[in-house]
Amino acid sequence: MGPKLLKKGEKFPLDENCHHYTKLGEVPWDIQKYWHQRFSIFEFYDYDIHLTDSAWFGVTPEPVATRIARDLSTHPIADGKRVLIDLFGGAGGNVIAFALSSGRWDRIIAIEKDRSTLACAQHNAEVYDVLDKITWVHGDCFEVMKRFWETRGTKGRGREGGEAAKGQEQEDDNEELDGLLAGFKLEECLVFASPPWGGVSYRDQEVFDLSKMEPYNLEQLYKACTMPEEEKEEHPSTQKQKRILPQALFLPRQSDLNQIAALVPEGAPKIDVIQYCQKGASKALVAYLPGNIDADKEEKKQYEENRGQKKRKQDDDQEQTIPELLPEAPKEASEAHDAYDTSYAQDIEVDTSKVDNAEKRKRKRRRRSSHNN
Repeated sequence: MGPKLLKKGEKFPLDENCHHYTKLGEVPWDIQKYWHQRFSIFEFYDYDIHLTDSAWFGVTPEPVATRIARDLSTHPIADGKRVLIDLFGGAGGNVIAFALSSGRWDRIIAIEKDRSTLACAQHNAEVYDVLDKITWVHGDCFEVMKRFWETRGTKGRGREGGEAAKGQEQEDDNEELDGLLAGFKLEECLVFASPPWGGVSYRDQEVFDLSKMEPYNLEQLYKACTMPEEEKEEHPSTQKQKRILPQALFLPRQSDLNQIAALVPEGAPKIDVIQYCQKGASKALVAYLPGNIDADKEEKKQYEENRGQKKRKQDDDQEQTIPELLPEAPKEASEAHDAYDTSYAQDIEVDTSKVDNAEKRKRKRRRRSSHNN
């Protein structure tokens, strides 16, 4: 069965693989150190955050995810982009942060292959009150991206007049997903990927070979974001340039930068590689890779103006709905997160002068109020 687009309001139930550990004795030994950092991973962990045991290894800590969301929203590769596709939604660490980015994205797609992990992600997004701001897809991200390109007519399997090409038997779920993907303009799309790194063995390597990353290597990720070539011979003078979506790749901190640089097309702008740190140590890097599909300048200008008006209205509405009196958060959660977040902001190798914590404080108060009610 192919990937499935979940309808608005459709939510996978938590199952036996989804856990909210409250005592150390409940926690498997190999994830106990991550459980001790639970308030750094999800600030509102005590508000019934759930994860699968495997998700503890890959979830992005909330302060790092929040900063990446801020950086990506204003990065040059995101100019004119309105649709964000998260290839590895996981338990929701990154996609929740993207959804909290004050309406920056018109559409956020979260793809997750494992049903239990997706159930956790949806549940956690509900805790953060952003469940309906995310479009959820259950399935393999490479299959989804394959369909993304197929809806654009690559290799003879495109759509014409809104109907599937001849010989293609589409199930209802696939037709709905194809319809969604076909509705996106290429120049509006940007891809974020936080893939599995193949366990913890990467930590022992001074320079991590991204061609050996498991189960998906760097080349596979980049290829998924590149329009497949037509299966026909063309003279070099008439050959079309490959169309490549811009990408933000969340990778091990000691990744081979030469391998990353080798992906960028000739003549493309230089790439940014930013190390994201906590408590004085780099935890990962994000490579911001430019694509070669740009929106019309006038269209981008109009979009930015409309988005600015929309954001100001949302901020005004949020300000009006915040209760005046709210209970305090659990002391342990507040202390853990405050110490973590301060260290992170000092160590990150980007400009921190634009960090605005007002919206974050509003979200904290709303979550506490909702939980206590």
